[in-house]
Amino acid sequence: MTTENNKVIMCHQCKRNECLSHYPNGMPEYCLANNFLDVIERTKARYFEPEIARIHLTTAKILKRSSSQWPRVREAIEFARELGVKKVGVAVCVVLLREAREFARFLNRAGLEVVSVSCLVGGVEPKETGVPDEYLYGRMIACNPIAQAEIMNREGTELNYIYGLCTGHDTLFIKHSEAPVTCVVVKDMVTANNPSGALFSAYHREKLWDELAAEPTP
Repeated sequence: MTTENNKVIMCHQCKRNECLSHYPNGMPEYCLANNFLDVIERTKARYFEPEIARIHLTTAKILKRSSSQWPRVREAIEFARELGVKKVGVAVCVVLLREAREFARFLNRAGLEVVSVSCLVGGVEPKETGVPDEYLYGRMIACNPIAQAEIMNREGTELNYIYGLCTGHDTLFIKHSEAPVTCVVVKDMVTANNPSGALFSAYHREKLWDELAAEPTP
């Protein structure tokens, strides 16, 4: 993608972040937005659609009230309260049940009814979901994010939280959830559930860099 004179860059390549100050000197020619002005203009109207407007305005209210002083757990709870929902779902990884139990206690204290469903609900064997033996490890039980979502759908949850589902399983959960989904915890067993830690720790950065260079792409 190029403009007439300059190459357009992706947002992660931008060092000036002029969009933060509403392009005080005009939109730079290298800004990605130049190639998608029609998309940006068209999407503005979508924020006035009732369900999108409700979520979007609620997000703005929470950000204003929080002022970056609330932990994610508090934001997640206040998000539900501001939306006016009464019944929420917690899709939790089985290894984080202890933490999720504490989260549920705070949800209850905030007046919310909780439907929690573990990733290993029903004890389904991997072969029952099409996972070959060569990819088995640890417990011989398969995560079942689709069932997690479908159970919450049947229970009538109005907002669902992801609490530490595996990469990819979270994708399937979001895809099958009828209620809106937000994330409270991203599971990362190596960095104590802090994925960005791998990018800002010199040890983890160097290790990851070397591993990616050494391992061939599947």
